[in-house]
Amino acid sequence: MEQKSKNKIMLETDTKRNSSLYLVIVVALAVILGYFTIYRNFLGDYTLNASEAFMLMLAALAIGEVVSIKTKAAIPSIFISAGLFIIGFWTIFPKDILFVSGIGKSMPGLFVMIMVTHLGTMLDKDELVAQWRTVVVTLAGMAGVCLTVMTIGRLIVGTEIAAAATPPLTGGLVSAIIMQGAVEGNEYLVVIAMAMYVLQGFIGFPLINICLKIEGKNVLGRYRAGELSLEDINGGSKKSDKGSKFRIFPETPVQYKTDYIILLKTLVLVVISGYLQNLTNGVISKYVFALLIGVISAEIGFIDRKPLENSRSFGLFITIIMMFVFAGLSSVTIEVLKSIIVNFAVLIVLATLGIALLSIPIGKKIGLSKAMSFAIGLGSIAGGFPASYVLSNEAAKLLSDNEDEYNILLEHFLPKTLVSGFVSATSGSVIIAGLFVSIFF
Repeated sequence: MEQKSKNKIMLETDTKRNSSLYLVIVVALAVILGYFTIYRNFLGDYTLNASEAFMLMLAALAIGEVVSIKTKAAIPSIFISAGLFIIGFWTIFPKDILFVSGIGKSMPGLFVMIMVTHLGTMLDKDELVAQWRTVVVTLAGMAGVCLTVMTIGRLIVGTEIAAAATPPLTGGLVSAIIMQGAVEGNEYLVVIAMAMYVLQGFIGFPLINICLKIEGKNVLGRYRAGELSLEDINGGSKKSDKGSKFRIFPETPVQYKTDYIILLKTLVLVVISGYLQNLTNGVISKYVFALLIGVISAEIGFIDRKPLENSRSFGLFITIIMMFVFAGLSSVTIEVLKSIIVNFAVLIVLATLGIALLSIPIGKKIGLSKAMSFAIGLGSIAGGFPASYVLSNEAAKLLSDNEDEYNILLEHFLPKTLVSGFVSATSGSVIIAGLFVSIFF
């Protein structure tokens, strides 16, 4: 007994010593890197090279994750990282930090298409059909935004500002670009249109995070009580490439499941998605096609589910995509914030209230919980993908105690948040933008 006590003391001493040594090394590295990368750059004596620019962006992402882990997702990583990028652009980040870091102009857009296809393979046909409730609640949330902003908001900020802001508040980047083109010549309205898209996540991210945590705790409670299983989440069946009755391609031999071949198959699907968008003259977004083709291709056995994870490239893809998203914050200067902060605050509050007003009661009526209904409705002011994936994955990871619980939560969250994002960001908001341009401008 005495020996065990001594061993425990020795182990604790070694742990403290190792922790202290680790801390000293980290501080030393931080000082060295801080001097050359931050301090000298801030003074104008030094220009960031590609590896340093990439490292700084990665540091902002990593710090966001550390804060999220320490606070058990009370503060979402995406919120912290966005704030760090804005501060970075105000201080030492060059406006073209993506280009400086070696990330080409077209690369992030391509990576997003690949990632959307990957996420499509994670859904099955039954799951996608079952998401009609998500589509209804998403549309209700978008209608709520239009209702509150174009009535109360219109009275407070004026018709032009409300009309320029509404489409970006119902979706993503494309609607913001459409509205910028419509109000070209009015510098303030141009700023408003893009600022609504860029800044709305600061409200949407933490609210969705709270909703997913509430929903996740309820789901885990039922799972731990034996009332729910992964099969229940998947509509009564486990996902299986071999078990799909629609499979027409034979199983790929193990020796041919190489990184190159897996990625080639994924890129073939991405290219086809682009062709289909062209065939519809852009009426249906290539991102919607990529999601659907991912589902179909996994069902028929052309590609295995989760190709980016199988090719061990998922981490790199999501990292580049998140860097691309946050690099868009370079336009958020102190001057821009000062000029739009009051109008932004009024409109984002009204948009959030409008989403709650319609999405929660309608979601509850068709069988969804209040928390999940609000999270789905809020998808429009979170900008869709990749925030939908990051927030779902983060909540699932930090609420779960093991792999099974993580899978349960991710399977419950991801189809809903993904579909919500695509309905609002890639389809619905573009239609609304077109209507608003024709009516108000």
